[in-house]
Amino acid sequence: METEPDDPIAERYESPTAMTLGLIVFSSSFLGLFVAAALASHSMLEFLAAALLWPACLLWLNWCVLVPGRQGQRQRRRGETVLGCVGLFLAPVCVEATRRGPGRIIGISESAAAILCSVRALQLLMRLEAVEDEADEAAAAAAAACCSQERSPNTPGRTPAWGRWRRFYQMACLSWHDMDRVKALDTPREHRRHYQSTLKELLLAALGLAACALALHILPSNAFASIGLGMVKLLICGFGAGSVVFGFYTFDRGYLFLLSYFNKLSVHSIFGPGLWQSRTIKDFWRQWNLPVQRMLLKGVFVPLRNMGYSKGCCGFLVFLASGLGHAWPFWCVGAPSWQTAMMLLFFVTQVIPLQLESKLQIQGRAWVYTVEVLLSPLFVWPLLHAFA
Repeated sequence: METEPDDPIAERYESPTAMTLGLIVFSSSFLGLFVAAALASHSMLEFLAAALLWPACLLWLNWCVLVPGRQGQRQRRRGETVLGCVGLFLAPVCVEATRRGPGRIIGISESAAAILCSVRALQLLMRLEAVEDEADEAAAAAAAACCSQERSPNTPGRTPAWGRWRRFYQMACLSWHDMDRVKALDTPREHRRHYQSTLKELLLAALGLAACALALHILPSNAFASIGLGMVKLLICGFGAGSVVFGFYTFDRGYLFLLSYFNKLSVHSIFGPGLWQSRTIKDFWRQWNLPVQRMLLKGVFVPLRNMGYSKGCCGFLVFLASGLGHAWPFWCVGAPSWQTAMMLLFFVTQVIPLQLESKLQIQGRAWVYTVEVLLSPLFVWPLLHAFA
């Protein structure tokens, strides 16, 4: 896990520019939280709890993964990390302000982020322990060959591939993307071409998000109270789904642009390159949100397959796990049970078209888009009601 001093990836994460950018992004991410907490809280104590409890748990986790432990303290650091993860999960549930008004935005966002941040903290903890193990092995090898003239991997002059600020980026600021899918942009031309292309994609995604948000604002809000679907409700669900998609793309391209422009690093998108060319539901989900998809593959699908479960059963349980992860934030903020159930059903019912296309050999982009558009109200409607 140690690299030569000219490793551009390791060095660029530890540069003053990268450190400054990381701190700015980390700090600015809490501004919306403070505003929503102020609007939803009924007292100063409630405001402080809503605005500071979750950031405090996140800072605690950063301490756990950023500060190397001494020899013999590995178990203690693991316990502290688990404690911080539990705190992230409990913080939105324990604060009343996250269960009403604008505070529900805080509760839903924090509850969803708690899952991601906890997984990332555990990943970084294992990475840190692997670094320490390799350092111990290198030290033992150096002691065994004390007369060797070769430089030890711990000799000053080498840059740790996973330094503190790189771990800070992954844990605190921009932690959704895969940790190892990073490439250095070595030449000025490559750097300029990459950040300009990413900036164009970012602007297009932001325009799409703004257009969908404007359409939702223009459409009559009293459509929520009517019974049945109707054209207006379908339009609301369509623009709501567009807001989700463009929101994801804006976040994704924003992260790629920041690291490209300031740190001269190319980071893989969270979306597969063939997402919108997918001809089956299976291919579509394989291209959507790759880090989470890989997490479910390694954490749910593969272990269950190794235990002897069928592919169909494992696939259903993967979608069930994903649905529970998306339904959890709604339960945390005390949303009506129908909202939680609809969010869960969106993922569980994906198994039906998956089985149909497998048995009937159905393919085509029209098939994929039709299925996802028809199922989208299950995902969009709870979101719109929660943020209304």
